[in-house]
Amino acid sequence: MKLRTLVYPLIALLMVVGCKKEAAIIPDTITPEYSLPQGNHPYDTQIVDFYHTYGCYMLYKFTEKDFNWNISNKLSYVADQGDENYIAPALVALDKYLFKYYSSDFLKKALPYKIILSSRIREVTNDNDTLATPVNSVSTFSHFAFGRAGSSLTGMAEDELKVMKVDLHREFWMQAVSFGKIPLPPTFVRATNYDDVYSWTAKANGVFYPTVDGVAADVYTDFEGYINVIASKTVEELEQSLFKPANDPNGKYKLKYNMIISYYKTVFGVDLQGIARL
Repeated sequence: MKLRTLVYPLIALLMVVGCKKEAAIIPDTITPEYSLPQGNHPYDTQIVDFYHTYGCYMLYKFTEKDFNWNISNKLSYVADQGDENYIAPALVALDKYLFKYYSSDFLKKALPYKIILSSRIREVTNDNDTLATPVNSVSTFSHFAFGRAGSSLTGMAEDELKVMKVDLHREFWMQAVSFGKIPLPPTFVRATNYDDVYSWTAKANGVFYPTVDGVAADVYTDFEGYINVIASKTVEELEQSLFKPANDPNGKYKLKYNMIISYYKTVFGVDLQGIARL
């Protein structure tokens, strides 16, 4: 009886302690990596609105890490800060040459975490900073960068603007498909055995780049070649050039081109052929 008399009060005490209300768990506050607006110009309101709509930062003030970091390696480019006197025309150019070709829903899926607005991007080779040829656009897993957010944009000729448009679409698409934001067309993925692709079999397989920097072609470098063509040539122009039997002996270029055009139009409502027409 004495044992039972001691045990019951002990159990009751433990139950009371166990049922005591625990303190509410307060989650840690996560500080955003970037802060908008970056300035007080009229265009900063547009940049803030863009972020609220798409969840994508536009940065004209950025660090080397913001631009260069690419998970396991660094870009072989350097970028200057955006020129605050030319950010407004840079935003107009991005809309005119890139954004207007895609729906708001598609942009929400495909846009990167950030867009770098640089006044000048140039490639670095053998540790030398090359200034001769400004680069229109480059991309990583988390961004694509526009290298004309400066005075050079206002002096570009029509043919240079066409090249810039192609470069923007290419880098936009490569960051989107390479990191799984937008899927590649399944038929395109299955269309080519890249183990069979060499410089002498590229045409037969419908591949533009059998090697890139000494590395064999894969589905992503293959897709990159098609985006370059789609953004630069209308289908009418291609019928008179690339799709002729002499250039496309097995009809693979035309077949894979149509796979891409059809897939994105059917699944996402994107008219890729419109890029070269306008």
